[in-house]
Amino acid sequence: MKVAVIGAGKIGRAVAEGLAKAGYEVTATKRRIEEIKGLERLGVTVTRDNREASSKAEIIIISVKPKDVSSVLREIRGEVKGKIVISVAAAVTLSQMKKVCPEALFVRVMPNITVLVQESLMAYCVEGSVTPELKRTVEKVLEALGKPVEVEESQMDAITALSGCAPAYLSLILEALTYAGLEVGLSKEFSLLSAAQAMVGTGKLILEGGKSPHEIRDMVTTPGGVTVEGLLELERAPIRYVMMRAVKKAALKSRKISEALFE
Repeated sequence: MKVAVIGAGKIGRAVAEGLAKAGYEVTATKRRIEEIKGLERLGVTVTRDNREASSKAEIIIISVKPKDVSSVLREIRGEVKGKIVISVAAAVTLSQMKKVCPEALFVRVMPNITVLVQESLMAYCVEGSVTPELKRTVEKVLEALGKPVEVEESQMDAITALSGCAPAYLSLILEALTYAGLEVGLSKEFSLLSAAQAMVGTGKLILEGGKSPHEIRDMVTTPGGVTVEGLLELERAPIRYVMMRAVKKAALKSRKISEALFE
């Protein structure tokens, strides 16, 4: 299957790499084409021409900034009639895209930066014209990049704020743990490795081991032990409240961006 990735920035380049490794015939576009020449080692065709890339592809993936989605759709409108167009741009709704390019079949996806290692949650929603058969095709493409999960579009702002932003939130925690390790005498390298591996392992306990967060916490915490001492200190700061507020504020920001687009 031939796929065009329009806008091979950080996310778009990762998408192109993941699909190429999975055996798809990929064309990637970018204005500064010299920045994506490295994709050619994976067999990806690189070009500046969005229209040409779209005309030769069966599926088009748009990975540009939200403010640029409208102009890109107008540019490639003549090349995408009846084709699946997947947007990974935050905040841009299916109806907004359909209004600009009614001939295409739109899918909206919210990945996160972990698509770089094919571990992203790929939350997606589709417009009414996308048949169950086409949806299966979309899922197969998304499986090359992470874990596809169909959601209601009304949830997309919240998913953007949680899943889309989560690597940044978690990186903040990892950074704090790394410097905490330095404070207690560990090297920076070992502190980061220890914290990151603990985060990976905790995720697997939940996703593969069926454990809940409170179960994991209780498994680690023993009466009068080291962990409970650390937890008591953490309870001095409203960490849970701050995290919940962060996600809520990010969701509101996503909604505002969406409302301001395509005016």
